Amino acid sequence: MAYKVVINEVLAGTRNAVLDRIKELIASKRNIPGAYDQLYALLSDYPFRKGKALRPALCISTARAVGGMAQQALTSAAALEMYHNAALIHDDVEDESDLRRGKDTIHHLIGMPRAVNLGDATHVCALGFLLENLHTIGIAKSMHVMHEIENMARQSVEGQAMELDWIAEKTFGLGDEDYFRMCTKKTCWYTFMAPCRIGYIIGQQNWSEQNAKDHLGQLSAFGMALGIAFQIQDDLLNLIGSEEQYGKEIGGDIFEGKRTIMLNHVLANSSKHQARMKEILSLPRAQKTAKDVAFILHEMEAVGSIEYGRTLAQHYADKAMGLLNGMHFLQKETPLQKEEIWNSELADRRLIYELVNYVVERKV
Repeated sequence: MAYKVVINEVLAGTRNAVLDRIKELIASKRNIPGAYDQLYALLSDYPFRKGKALRPALCISTARAVGGMAQQALTSAAALEMYHNAALIHDDVEDESDLRRGKDTIHHLIGMPRAVNLGDATHVCALGFLLENLHTIGIAKSMHVMHEIENMARQSVEGQAMELDWIAEKTFGLGDEDYFRMCTKKTCWYTFMAPCRIGYIIGQQNWSEQNAKDHLGQLSAFGMALGIAFQIQDDLLNLIGSEEQYGKEIGGDIFEGKRTIMLNHVLANSSKHQARMKEILSLPRAQKTAKDVAFILHEMEAVGSIEYGRTLAQHYADKAMGLLNGMHFLQKETPLQKEEIWNSELADRRLIYELVNYVVERKV
């Protein structure tokens, strides 16, 4: 299918470019006199496992779609990738997850305390990239980007706090709007909204405060719709995907008690087994069994929760496509400029367009 060609080319090229920047940054910090070498060896773990580089690709593609050059956005794209990996390390600790990208989670390899510190160190590296922007895109745009990163990080931790509180406080009776609010904060901002907004800020050549406010608002609405579709699909893959392809533990969200759309739906629509499911979900992860998880998954299938999730994911993907089609400030195609240092001109609106199809059809 056409969307796979575009996505595979752009994501692969972006990943290679971003990993080169990450290698350079880690090496530079490692070579500072007195640096603790062992820490920087560990910093190369999660970023270099097989990942998608979705956030950097979206940032660079948006920058190019409004007339900028890829190299102008590459440093911010690398910062987004490091923020993402820091979040993965901390999420895995908080969720007590076993697998990440097909391998043991880092806290299983080095222990919880060292993993938490490694996540902190990964955040520091992201900040290092953002400081480099001062020399490449100037003070004004650098400060705009910093504000976007601060908002993205704040929204993300608020969303994570909501989800963790629901589990810890054994909160039930949640509806779709509760999920959408949490998902917008936890997933949409840092996966779609912020990368698009940062790319726009960097790539926009003729800055106008009024136009920027309008365009950034449109990008936010698009990113929110696409992010909801993406997260529902991710939650579905956690329930019914292939562990080999997905790279994470199948059924892990039920073990962790995460209030996904499908879990909220089954609790609202299965009066016969609601009490039993709440009893299972209230147990600590270590006390839940594979049989418990299978019981809840079977009930999801029985009352149509899986199909409900699929339908909702497609609805929000369709909404995102409608919003994208209305963003006429994005060039349909952006040829590589003479001074541009980049390999694939497909990293523009074409990548953004194809991502809408990708988020609900992906298997990983």
